[in-house]
Amino acid sequence: MRACATLLVLACWWVPAWLHAAEPEPSRSVLLIANEQMGDPRFRETVVLVTRHGRNRTTIGVIVNKPFDVSLDKVFPDFRQATGHRLHYGGPVSQGQIVFLVRNATAPRAALPLAEQLFISSDGDSLRELVEASTPSSRLRVFDGFSSWAPGQLEHEIDRGDWYLLPVNVDALFKEPLDEMWQKLLRQATQRMVRLRGAQAGLLAKR
Repeated sequence: MRACATLLVLACWWVPAWLHAAEPEPSRSVLLIANEQMGDPRFRETVVLVTRHGRNRTTIGVIVNKPFDVSLDKVFPDFRQATGHRLHYGGPVSQGQIVFLVRNATAPRAALPLAEQLFISSDGDSLRELVEASTPSSRLRVFDGFSSWAPGQLEHEIDRGDWYLLPVNVDALFKEPLDEMWQKLLRQATQRMVRLRGAQAGLLAKR
């Protein structure tokens, strides 16, 4: 994951916000669970929180279960209150750009709503305020980079069987142990598929 090179970039460069102001209504969001046979090494055994954004409905998101072995205060030494926060690998796009998820009653500046009281943003001032307010890691997660798909690309990958889909579970995102999250959600997703197939078969039998 090029951790050392990435940390040098992060330590020297603070990127301005990359998201527009929060939309009036929550965006459509979903969890992607990588199939056991995922061919792309960047996404093997990953859980990705994605949403559609902007006029072109671009698909963007972050890998939520791949932490770096470094605390945020090592990346930004002036974030002295950030010792309890780890930096996470958000995806292969724009390495060196900080993105964060926050679970909060109010949206930070330049944030997109993903679910009830869950927002994504890349606004540096908002992140600083959250850290200085001692927002716990149970409500705040910080990422290096993000994930993005061209129009139609993700649909093709889903049709190919690369991903399972689950509704966004905010509690699971912040409370599940990260080293267990993929396997646990994979079991849930495959069981859900079996139940759906069973329900469909039952409906056909009644016709």
